Amino acid sequence: MDEFRLGPVDLLLGFGDRVAIVGRNGSGKTTLLRALLGELPLAHGERLIGRGTVFGELDQARAVFTGILLDDFMRLAAMCSKDARTLLAKFALEADDVARPAPSLSPGERTTAGLALLAARGVNCLVLDEPTNHLDLEAIEELESALDGYEGCLLVVTHDRRFLEHVRVDRTIRL
Repeated sequence: MDEFRLGPVDLLLGFGDRVAIVGRNGSGKTTLLRALLGELPLAHGERLIGRGTVFGELDQARAVFTGILLDDFMRLAAMCSKDARTLLAKFALEADDVARPAPSLSPGERTTAGLALLAARGVNCLVLDEPTNHLDLEAIEELESALDGYEGCLLVVTHDRRFLEHVRVDRTIRL
């Protein structure tokens, strides 16, 4: 097997930064994310994370919710029903939506619920790896809308140029 080496990379991220990581398949985009999140060891150098940094990752499967959305959300967010309903409503998930089994929700609704969960956890550095994969246009637009008001650091890997335009990245790293 060929040896893969990424770097050297010097990257400073701050609150409110909106950064895209782009490149051809196999160029190391996901590897860079995994190293930033501490899931892969660095061969050299150091990874420094601010004391108040709270990472949150939206996985491609959107499989964190498996039962009734509200029940799962309350358990995972450690919130009471009223607070959970209020937060989910802020993410455009209404009473009918939160009472449904999560597998019956659209991919966009599951994505939105995942973002609401990250908000409940106080995530201030959101990491998205190919977030538009397997989503239809309506679901992508729901994701874009949810990210529009996000004020923390956003780090996104995608090949979707339209999505990058709509989430208004301010810096692009090309690998």
